[in-house]
Amino acid sequence: MKAKELNELKFKDFLPVVYEDIEPYLIAALGELRKHLIALADDASEESIIALFETSVNRMNEISESDQVDSSIDTEEREGLCDAYRKISEIVGTDPEAGFVHEWRDW
Repeated sequence: MKAKELNELKFKDFLPVVYEDIEPYLIAALGELRKHLIALADDASEESIIALFETSVNRMNEISESDQVDSSIDTEEREGLCDAYRKISEIVGTDPEAGFVHEWRDW
């Protein structure tokens, strides 16, 4: 599943302004999405791909509401995360403008 293109993504580039305490959690969650997408077969259904995005966005919701970090996902982080999800979506062949991320996010 487009491993080379996905592995070339530097998630920090999507988050140039981010709270230090929440940054490792956000980058790890994006990394988990990447790992699971790469593990999919090349002929994986769009539904299975979208399900991985939903799981990732729900993880971001958990991070934003977590007591483990003092910060939350604010405007700068939100915009960067949405850009990252759009780019990942484009790479794996789903419509990056479909807006499915916005359906699940609480941030």
